[in-house]
Amino acid sequence: MGPDDRNWLFFTPHEADVVCEAMALLVPGPADAPGEPGPGAREADAVRYADQLLGAFTVEPPLVYASGRPDGSFLPLTPAQRRGWRHRVSDLRRTYRTGVTVLDRLARGDFASAPPASRHRALCDVEAAVFRDQLFDHAVEGTYGAPVYRGRPATASPTLLGLPAPRSAEAATTPAGPPRTNAPEATGRPAAVEPYAGEGPDPVAVLARHFGRAARLIASSGGYGG
Repeated sequence: MGPDDRNWLFFTPHEADVVCEAMALLVPGPADAPGEPGPGAREADAVRYADQLLGAFTVEPPLVYASGRPDGSFLPLTPAQRRGWRHRVSDLRRTYRTGVTVLDRLARGDFASAPPASRHRALCDVEAAVFRDQLFDHAVEGTYGAPVYRGRPATASPTLLGLPAPRSAEAATTPAGPPRTNAPEATGRPAAVEPYAGEGPDPVAVLARHFGRAARLIASSGGYGG
């Protein structure tokens, strides 16, 4: 089943196709880079992660903080968190809608069905830089983060990095998952949270930050895509 065969919270089928193909170029797996040993954004269904985040407020409670329970449920937001996240998601929605349009134009039509070389050029274009950086961040979070943020069951199976899955809500004081942000009551603005309270920084988040900086340097230097 391809991206265009499923229901989406935010994306149109075409937008899902474009995001899926762009993420697969940024975090490739065996299907996109022969010889690549590990799964990439396509195999992990990272496009679903982005769609679930962008459509977080289409359900209640919003799909922002996973509870860590096996049922894959999410935690209610405080009023301040709700205000902060609505603003953040609204900005991300505009970024994606505009970004997909830009990639289509740079690929001279439909980015998703364009030849690989055309997709590489479009994604490397300076006009796509802001969207590319955002796509990469979400591709990494969606590929290596907790499956519940991609709409998968919150089981005890390891992540794609072989790290333990998030603990249950009873075992943790803060929700587990990708490095999303919290909104303090005082300001309503997002601030960082530590998914694994009392155990140091989330190893996935640390890896993603280092990996993200390195990849963006490669992309901005024109070396992306070989």
